[in-house]
Amino acid sequence: MALPVGRSPQILLGIALVVLGGIAAASTVQLSRLKSQLVDKQQTVVSLTAQNDELQQQLAALDTQRKELETRLTELRNQLSSATGEMGRLRASVDELKMRSRALEEDNTTLQAQVNRLTKERDEARSAIHRADEEKKDLERAAARLRERLTFLDRDYQQLAAKVAALEREKTAQPAWTEPPPPPAASAEGGSAPAAQALRAAAGGGAQTVELPPIIVRKDRSGMGLPVRGQVIEVNDAHRFVVVDKGANDGVAIGMIFDILRAGARVAQAVAVRVRPQLAACDLVTSQSPEFPRVGDVAIQRNP
Repeated sequence: MALPVGRSPQILLGIALVVLGGIAAASTVQLSRLKSQLVDKQQTVVSLTAQNDELQQQLAALDTQRKELETRLTELRNQLSSATGEMGRLRASVDELKMRSRALEEDNTTLQAQVNRLTKERDEARSAIHRADEEKKDLERAAARLRERLTFLDRDYQQLAAKVAALEREKTAQPAWTEPPPPPAASAEGGSAPAAQALRAAAGGGAQTVELPPIIVRKDRSGMGLPVRGQVIEVNDAHRFVVVDKGANDGVAIGMIFDILRAGARVAQAVAVRVRPQLAACDLVTSQSPEFPRVGDVAIQRNP
């Protein structure tokens, strides 16, 4: 389209103004928008600066904590090193204690065995002492009985000896012209009946009778020696000895051997170890019977 020639510069100027106004308006709008954006960016920068400051503070605090943690870590490492060394020493001490414990257990076992052995020996000693006390009491009772019996036998023996001496004196004092009295009948025990009766009367005054011990004839008619024959009156099982009612007055001597008979069978053999006038204590030498000698068994001299 062709423009008129006289109006072309004005038109161009108007167009330019219009364009410049549009551009200015657009620039103003854009500038306002940029200012708004700048304000927003500034606010963002302020916010970021505040956050940065806060982060710097937090970083400083964290750095302080890191240093503290490093210090603490160093201390913990030192403590760990000390604890490791202490643990090594404790392990060595534990090993030593284990060795000492094993040694103590072995010593304890040995001592316990010794205690058990000593306890057993003590119990055996107590049992032996108890048995010895019982045996001592038995021996004391047996000795007391024997002493009592010996006392009675010695008393009876003295009374009998006095009566026998009196009878001998009476017999000696008889006149020579008087005919001898008829021989008295021998008693079952080997003594004369009147003498036995007189001795019984003299011993107890008639209220108590005392038996005259049998008179042992040492030789028979051919002059051969006869064995001593007696009876067992006391038996001690614990100490294996017997007492025979024959003594030195009957020809018994220490070392004499007796056969102990029961119902004609030999049950034991004994040897005289202690002799009294009317008693003999004999130790048992052998036993041919499961039964032990008893009171009442016959004792006969062996090989007179």
